[in-house]
Amino acid sequence: MNANINKTKKHLSIVFATIVFVVVLILGITFFSVKYFKEITFEEKDFTIRTSVIQNSGNNYNALLNQLPKFDKFSPWERKAIKWNFEEKDFLNFILVDKSNVVKIADIRENVTEDFIINILQNNSFLKLTQHKWYFVKKIILEDESQFIIFKKLRYDLIDYIEDVSYFILISFLFSFLIYLIWTSFVDKIFIPVENNIKDMSDFIHNAGHELKTPLSVIDSNIQLIKDMKTYDESMIDELKDEVIKLNSLIDSLIKLSDIDLFKETQEINLDDLVWEILNDFKSKIDEKKITITKQIKQDITLTANKSYAYIFISNIIWNAIKYNKIMWKIDIKYKNNSLIIKDTWIGIKKDDINKIWDRFYKSDNSRNTPGFGIWLSLVKKIGDIYNWKTSVDSEENIWTKFSIKF
Repeated sequence: MNANINKTKKHLSIVFATIVFVVVLILGITFFSVKYFKEITFEEKDFTIRTSVIQNSGNNYNALLNQLPKFDKFSPWERKAIKWNFEEKDFLNFILVDKSNVVKIADIRENVTEDFIINILQNNSFLKLTQHKWYFVKKIILEDESQFIIFKKLRYDLIDYIEDVSYFILISFLFSFLIYLIWTSFVDKIFIPVENNIKDMSDFIHNAGHELKTPLSVIDSNIQLIKDMKTYDESMIDELKDEVIKLNSLIDSLIKLSDIDLFKETQEINLDDLVWEILNDFKSKIDEKKITITKQIKQDITLTANKSYAYIFISNIIWNAIKYNKIMWKIDIKYKNNSLIIKDTWIGIKKDDINKIWDRFYKSDNSRNTPGFGIWLSLVKKIGDIYNWKTSVDSEENIWTKFSIKF
């Protein structure tokens, strides 16, 4: 079971980290794709405007030269001041070639090959603005059949895009791995109640099976005895009936323990009236053991809860005080400092056993010989957890036990 839970936790962590990775990756690629196409669109418009200004200045050699920047006249300091003209990915490269393919003037700051230039010179498709090998290119034919080529490198080309996406994939992977580690820790904490419930269920099944076996064994042996004897006596029937009553009591306890979360209807309950009702229901047992009951609860004390479960909660503590009390001893019930205190005398609980009394089917050594299955205090604890009632226990072995309930 633990192996399956660990496998499930790991699977959940991997699935969650993968989802985060995919989502972040899609968002990142979408962002860089939008950026890539937006940059191309913007640069295309910018290049079109700048080449149009040059082309519209005139269609002859002299007019064109007047539009070209005279970079040689600038000092190094002045070149720095107009840095935008010299930035690799913003500068307009140009070359003027006469009809004999002799270069008349050129300012090329990109690492382009001779084939790149020759291809443009020989191909008239570049008379229209063209994107070629990460460059915007425009060729202008002058009236003397000279060719003026302008080209500009993209500031954000496909290589930049791929590089950004590659880095983003790496960062996304590292981020997802970090999320995996964090989520694994988070899932471990989330599964603690699940693992506890599974363990609790396993213990519950084991203990319930053990408790059910005992009366069933008695019933089986008595039935076999009756069968062998071909007769029966009243004591056997009484014993069988007692065991059936025990089984019904246990089954009823288990049903209440499992269905308690379904009862969420609440009402205002007068605490004094509720305690009186419980004491009246236990009157025969109290009289039988001649126990003295002292009660001090003001009439105006109320609590909000489902009455059936408030009854189960308080009655089980009072019943324990009766069941584990000595004949002709006493029980004190009072409401003090916002707490209901129920104190009995006699058996008491060992210090080491106090925290165990809430476990299902647990019975301390001092109560082994008393009737019951040790299930009701676990029911009390569950009711208290639902309504956030704080119950503390104090005891002196063989002297007294005190339950304090803060509503």
